Amino acid sequence: MNQLKTIRKQRNISQADIANELGIKPAAVSKYETGRVPLSEDSIEKLCKLLKVSADQLLGLSTPDSEAAGASMISKVMGQIYPASVTLEDYLATLINTIAKQKKQMDQTIRNLSTCGIPTATIARVTAIHEDEIKQILGRV
Repeated sequence: MNQLKTIRKQRNISQADIANELGIKPAAVSKYETGRVPLSEDSIEKLCKLLKVSADQLLGLSTPDSEAAGASMISKVMGQIYPASVTLEDYLATLINTIAKQKKQMDQTIRNLSTCGIPTATIARVTAIHEDEIKQILGRV
């Protein structure tokens, strides 16, 4: 069930105020609050703006606490992946450099395995790199 009545009362807004904003009669607001009349998409949008809540909160799908907890969790996870003290550009540059170094190391490992006489098919199975790419790395294309 929607949380219109609860949120409206928390904000000290009357049914008449809501009705005025939506261009409807106060009795219609009462019907919205009790669920006798479902909220239209347009009404949901207007109510969200008026009450400064998300559609999920208005419709009772989430609470401000659960949204804050979700945002806090995202922030915490992102802090572990991408520290706030580093600019995004610096972080991405570091990430790209790391990937490039790993690619060079993998290419060198493939060349070393080939030099040791290990067949290309075996190297492909072990490294999960397609044989054509291995041949390209080894210059056999």
